[in-house]
Amino acid sequence: MQLWTDWLTLAGICLLGAMSPGPSLAVIVRHSVHGGRREGIIAAWAHGAGIGLYALLSVLGIAALLLAAPGLLWGLQLGGALFLLYLAWQAGRCALRATVQATEVGSSGRRAALDGFLMAFLNPKTGLFFIALFSQFVVAGQSLLSKGGMALVALVIDALWYTLVALLLSTALARQRFLDFRRYLEGLFALLLAALALRVLWGLL
Repeated sequence: MQLWTDWLTLAGICLLGAMSPGPSLAVIVRHSVHGGRREGIIAAWAHGAGIGLYALLSVLGIAALLLAAPGLLWGLQLGGALFLLYLAWQAGRCALRATVQATEVGSSGRRAALDGFLMAFLNPKTGLFFIALFSQFVVAGQSLLSKGGMALVALVIDALWYTLVALLLSTALARQRFLDFRRYLEGLFALLLAALALRVLWGLL
């Protein structure tokens, strides 16, 4: 990581990874439209913290334990699948209700932070992604400061992207549109999250 172009390349790859649609996006969307801008941003930075933690462990070589310890990887995958099922149950319950309050799902900043962090932390594929990514940038004798900077880039890029999502979706117009079609969107979220969870569970069998 001697050239500024290396840092730009790393930032670009991290941004593309953050922009990929998936369950993380669903979590940020739900907290943004139900709990408002504050909770959306809290969820975004908590998710970024989870990403940053995996990135730091990966760049330090600790996350390679995921490859060497199948039991640890299996446990994280199981935890992630169960968490996705829990979120799917939440979304499905909201979809079946006749009415919903704007702050029903994002009832607190603590809840938003927990959901955001766990969505990142309980996804072992994140650690495997960073192991593969940082293997292209880490060199022998690289300083701890440089390695920490790489993890910080991953954290900030992820958090800023989801902060942008939260800002866009927490506007009064966006929240009203979401509530207008709440049943369908919450149902879609529930099906998406449940399908992802079942796919993970199937792979663990």
